[in-house]
Amino acid sequence: MAISASLFINQKGTTTALKQPKEVGFYSRNQQGEIFPFDDGKLKYYYLPNNDINKEIDLNSGFKKFKNCQCDFKDVATLEPILETIIGYETAKSKQLKSDIIAHGETITKLICSSFENSNVNPINMRLASYKGQLYIKDMTLQQKVKKQIDLKGYIQYKFETMSTVTQPIALMERDTIDRRYRKISNDGDKYCSLIRTGVGNAKILIEGDISCIYDFKQEGKDNLKHYVNLGVSPLVSNLNESHKFENVIFKDWLRSFLTGVPRIIYGFYDDKHILKTVEEYATEEIPVLFKEHNPELATKCTNAIKWYGLLAEWLLKVVPREDEADLIRPFKLILEDNHLKLIEIESEDPEYDGLVNGEDMLSNKYKAWKTQSK
Repeated sequence: MAISASLFINQKGTTTALKQPKEVGFYSRNQQGEIFPFDDGKLKYYYLPNNDINKEIDLNSGFKKFKNCQCDFKDVATLEPILETIIGYETAKSKQLKSDIIAHGETITKLICSSFENSNVNPINMRLASYKGQLYIKDMTLQQKVKKQIDLKGYIQYKFETMSTVTQPIALMERDTIDRRYRKISNDGDKYCSLIRTGVGNAKILIEGDISCIYDFKQEGKDNLKHYVNLGVSPLVSNLNESHKFENVIFKDWLRSFLTGVPRIIYGFYDDKHILKTVEEYATEEIPVLFKEHNPELATKCTNAIKWYGLLAEWLLKVVPREDEADLIRPFKLILEDNHLKLIEIESEDPEYDGLVNGEDMLSNKYKAWKTQSK
């Protein structure tokens, strides 16, 4: 009998216990969409001296030359990078990387935010697969968002990341290369991601987090979460309305960084001509404290977000069967409708079923073969 269940999005759990995030792997992706597990070739290093901020840097420059690589990717939402990194970890360690739920960090962040945002703003259309005791979640809306032409707001984010980072530790860089980084063409193909083992309550969760750059230095063979930083941009804040807008932005960035264990967020603030005017650094763990002082409602929202996260994970593990030894994939739809997250099992006559179960729409054949042989 097909499984169907729902969870009211305004319901709150009781747990606020988040397991300490730990980096267990990483990978790089190039402009062609190729994945390189345990390769840090696309890792960048933060470099933006205070004197450079006075150079009237135009975050709009190069907009027409932006390389939108993702529009040519077959599947932007693919779980393959995570799966390939899991295989690399298990091969090197000769043991399984145990977890209950596996997903992109952006997917988990989006599910948590479903409790706070209108469904028209934050539509949920995901697929979930139960396979060998684990749940895999994929966001089906990501591919729909890929456009040939990026909007200016999105471009400014990429431009700030490009001009405030270098490709190697600064001591290894040529001065001329450092100075030319402002003219470097931005793209959305190159990416470095960390694979993080974390959890909430009793649920063990494995998520991938996009990493903007290293703040200081990388420790080879070590967990580098404490060295990472996420970068963001914002218009200058000069009135109460703009302050509220920025607080909503920083809440999401806090949630994303908190879930993945990234300790710093750095924002570049620009004026109405898109000129970089100032840069501010925030410690991830201190953001709820700042909210408590200036906007107690947002401080409460931070706590409620983690409570909802715990309830959501608990609900998924309770309602979705997880047979450890079964080779069969059981696919489900996870949608947001009428203020409820709804989980609906996809049956064999559904057009999606074959691609999710027998094809590679969810899990790659390589990964399925690996899990079968390594059980």
